[in-house]
Amino acid sequence: MACMQSGILVGPSALSRMEWFKELFFPDREIPVVDVLSRVGLVFTAFLIGLKMDPGLLKRSGKKAVVIGLSSIAVPFVSIVLTSSLILMDKEWEDKLLYVLIISAANSLTSFANLVPALTELKLLNSEIGRIAMSASMTNDIIATMAILIYKLKEAGSVESVNSFYATLSLGLYIFFVVGIIRPMAIWIIERTPPGKPVDEGYILFFLVILLVSTFIGDFIGTNIYYSSLILGLVIPDGPPLAAALTEKIEASVGLIFLPTYFSRSGMRTSVDSIKSMNEWRFLQLINFMGWLGKVMGALLPSLYYKFPFNDALSLSLFLNSKGLVEVVAYNIMYKNRIISQQSFTVMMFNALIVTGLSTPMAASIYKPFRRYTVYKRRTVQHSKPDSELRVMVCVHDQSHVPTAISLLEAVYVSEESPLSIYAVHLVELVGRAAPLLIPHKLSRSESIAHHISRSERIINAFLIQEQRNQGRVTVHPFTTIAPYASMHDEICHLALEKRTSLILLPFHKRRVLGGSIHVNSRLRAANHKVLLHAPCSVGVIIDKVTTEDDANPVCTLPGKVEYSVALFFFGGEDDREGLAIAGRLAASSGVSLDVTRFLPSRSIRENPMERKLDNRLLEQFRHETICMDRVTYREQLVQDMEEIVGVLREYSDAIYDLVIVGMRHRVNSVVTEGGLMDWSDCPELGVVGDFLASPDFNGKFTILVVKQQDQSDADSYLPDVDEGLYDQELSSPPAPGALGRANSLDRHVEQS
Repeated sequence: MACMQSGILVGPSALSRMEWFKELFFPDREIPVVDVLSRVGLVFTAFLIGLKMDPGLLKRSGKKAVVIGLSSIAVPFVSIVLTSSLILMDKEWEDKLLYVLIISAANSLTSFANLVPALTELKLLNSEIGRIAMSASMTNDIIATMAILIYKLKEAGSVESVNSFYATLSLGLYIFFVVGIIRPMAIWIIERTPPGKPVDEGYILFFLVILLVSTFIGDFIGTNIYYSSLILGLVIPDGPPLAAALTEKIEASVGLIFLPTYFSRSGMRTSVDSIKSMNEWRFLQLINFMGWLGKVMGALLPSLYYKFPFNDALSLSLFLNSKGLVEVVAYNIMYKNRIISQQSFTVMMFNALIVTGLSTPMAASIYKPFRRYTVYKRRTVQHSKPDSELRVMVCVHDQSHVPTAISLLEAVYVSEESPLSIYAVHLVELVGRAAPLLIPHKLSRSESIAHHISRSERIINAFLIQEQRNQGRVTVHPFTTIAPYASMHDEICHLALEKRTSLILLPFHKRRVLGGSIHVNSRLRAANHKVLLHAPCSVGVIIDKVTTEDDANPVCTLPGKVEYSVALFFFGGEDDREGLAIAGRLAASSGVSLDVTRFLPSRSIRENPMERKLDNRLLEQFRHETICMDRVTYREQLVQDMEEIVGVLREYSDAIYDLVIVGMRHRVNSVVTEGGLMDWSDCPELGVVGDFLASPDFNGKFTILVVKQQDQSDADSYLPDVDEGLYDQELSSPPAPGALGRANSLDRHVEQS
């Protein structure tokens, strides 16, 4: 929409009113070049939209989305037609019937192409409302395509019989060419491409040539270039490898050059000077208002019928009022075919800007997707009954995250009375499609290890092996979620809420690679941070300081170790209590040894007496339950300040542990948080202690689990913010050799303070 505003600004409505400006920047002889570029942009944009559309989304969304989609079309269409019939005189009604019907259709439809960019920008693509809105808009697109096809067939039948036959035959042959020839070729190319390998560049070039050829043929036989390009994109299976490769090739040029050119050229066709008839202006404003109101009511009423909360239903109805590319294309076609005047074109373009500029921000401000993640029942390991099922969600981004997660889960005590349910979720970035996807894998255990194993299946198989080793005590539920990183947290939180998990395990955004360098995935860091903020249960971040990306081979994971050594650093607070509960679950296993170190202040400090009481009670219970276990040790360490804490932690750097557990927040103990040491943290979302243990300055070679217990109230202010500027960066950087350790800087800072 900003491009359209710029087109209006440089067009006859503003700057081009000055002859010198028009002659300097937009002389009449150059306009055809801009027109050609904008039409090419429309072709590639429509093709890209078709590539990203997933018709299967309608089936997955069910009847609810279809009903809302149909209602959001029918109500505004009928409202506009009835209002127009009441206002216009009989003769005017007969003359303007086609005009009214086309404008009614243009104001009633909400295209998939309009909603996806708005939902992506607002990071609501994975939300429930986002899914319903996309499915409803896809219903709109299907109806619009069918209506255009019927209109073309009727138009062909209205001419001479011979020409009618050839027109119908041409349309049928074009559809056969796209569906019967191009689609099988696309499927053949996908089958020939090995899993994980890129599509051959020759195939990419071939499809880009086919796009231009098919668009030319479609335009020649009378099909609009937008819909001919859209249909070609639709017949190519969405997602990797082919659609993703085509998207990667053209998306940047479309978004930066072609689409802005088309919107700008459309804006340049508007002219405020053309608005002369106030009767027509008032008529168009009334039609626009009735269309907006009808769209709101058409989506709001069925949403309320399906028991949507009022705010969610209102947000959905406002999202479905979004205007964008499809409306601009429709207005241009009507203007080109002289169905509407320049005044009508100008008014409708301005109305589209106003409606979208108001509806989308209003919907975003009303809809708060994270309210539904607020649960009033404690979903934590601490509050789970020892003799009940423990439900854990494990999120993995790639194969390097699998061995550490499985080693941790293997150490958890399981029995027939206390089973373990693992919800293994493979996180895949959304590429080559618009709609996010959650895939529940229903692989039979005997067929799970196939000859050709995809990336997700290799990860899933590793967890299924663990299930096979613990028949009746461990159950694995594998999923793959395909979503953009910006909204991936919503999928994780929704699944955790639905499955009533007590703990979510997340991979750390940093990992070692061959050669000792550190690979940083800032987008994964952003997703983790949002899960920590909004999760409906406890969360643990797994930091692997042992395994490198090249070492990981999840399919070849061997049975768990006979012995597993764990340490817990207890400073006090709800997160440390959750860590103690997890450590207790591990210590119940016969092959696990546990060392608990409690850090106590050696001087008088201000603290919450209730929190201290809860700490003492839980530790006393833990010591009572483990008093007869030789594998469990407990000691208390007096510390005066953070300098002494760092010194004690350094003593553990050479210790032989498999896992170290620490809480994320330590609000009860001001020794940890005083002195402003959080300002020195590289990863403040891990807390002061967790950040130090995860840093390259700490030489311990073991896995670290940083735990955050579920918040019962709005405790987000206790979780440090993550620098937003790092989210869109991804880099590999080895620790600087010879550089002073960050922990040493902490020591000096403490000494100075």
